Amino acid sequence: MTDTVVIIGGGIIGSAAAFFLARAGADVMVVEADSTYAKATSPQGAGGVRQQFSVPENIEQSLFSIDFYRNFKRHMNGVPDLPNLDFREQGYLFVVGADGEDTLRANAARQRSMGVTTQLMDRDALRRKFPSILRDDITLACHTPDDGWVDPNAALWGFRRAALHHGAIYKEARVSAIETTAHKAEAVILSNGDRIEAGYVVNCAGPWVNDIAQMTGASLPVAPMCRVQHFWHCPKPMEALPLVKDESGLFFRPEGDGFAGGRPSFEIDPGFVDDIYRGFFANYFENTVWPMLAALVPSFESLRLKRSWAGHYAQNLLDGNMIIGPYSERHENLITACGFSGHGLMHAPAVGRAISELVLHGAYQSIDLSGLGMVRVQRNEPYPEIGIT
Repeated sequence: MTDTVVIIGGGIIGSAAAFFLARAGADVMVVEADSTYAKATSPQGAGGVRQQFSVPENIEQSLFSIDFYRNFKRHMNGVPDLPNLDFREQGYLFVVGADGEDTLRANAARQRSMGVTTQLMDRDALRRKFPSILRDDITLACHTPDDGWVDPNAALWGFRRAALHHGAIYKEARVSAIETTAHKAEAVILSNGDRIEAGYVVNCAGPWVNDIAQMTGASLPVAPMCRVQHFWHCPKPMEALPLVKDESGLFFRPEGDGFAGGRPSFEIDPGFVDDIYRGFFANYFENTVWPMLAALVPSFESLRLKRSWAGHYAQNLLDGNMIIGPYSERHENLITACGFSGHGLMHAPAVGRAISELVLHGAYQSIDLSGLGMVRVQRNEPYPEIGIT
């Protein structure tokens, strides 16, 4: 099996890559340590899919990926038993104060120039359209009505089932080593002793991606970053709301008979957090998130918290944007897609296609993502989003 593409990590990125590769006829083996995905990143996320970015490559990826999710079954073309993604096209709304106006206007202009439907609203227009949003210092908002959210667990399993349908093989195991020559990775060694010869090795191990990279003497600036989300009820009726986000990273969206959301905890150090009810997170909702929610939407003063849960972003510590493509100067057939910093699910279709293009054609065919490659890391030249988290 010298031409086998071995994908390390069967989460949504690895499974999207497996789908596009297997559909094109490649021999694909996906190594996933936990087939229940109990600690995987995507199922714990908010499922948001949006086009509100400042980096052109991210806008392009969103344009493709949102269409893919909106027409998931058509794009999968006959794959049986696909789960319902429950795509909710209720829009995204970014709100800013006076300091963020120029950046929001510039971002909206770039998005419009690339085909995104954007609606800028001043304070009065915002309150007419979304009267529940009443924070006093908001001066401008940008609404993208074509955005929304999907069921993240369904999206992951949809890609996995589609990859299996097209012949990809999933193996539940951990990677213990990668055999290399001077210029290539030759085989992946599993914890059970199996040896899988590889034509390509694709490192999509999420928060664990640097552990895999270090097996071949490489290093990736990616670390796990704990993010806590919450679900709450609100007794006061409100208008239908989009996913709302402010410049601090605070966000919420409707979810069933309540709301889900939170605020990224930028103050904590990278690393896995096992218990969110101790230490830093013990009173995080009550002391930080709730007051910010109530300032944004006064009706949330009377909310009732129902549950909280944690997941871990694969955080790119350099600039918060993904790293894609070759990452080892010594091994030409080692590639990665990692460091999404919370944007993995929304760009998974575009990333899966891009990985398949690199493997099958040696270069990007659809969207040029070379600007998001390893070169900027090696040069210490961050390429961050501006005004958007």
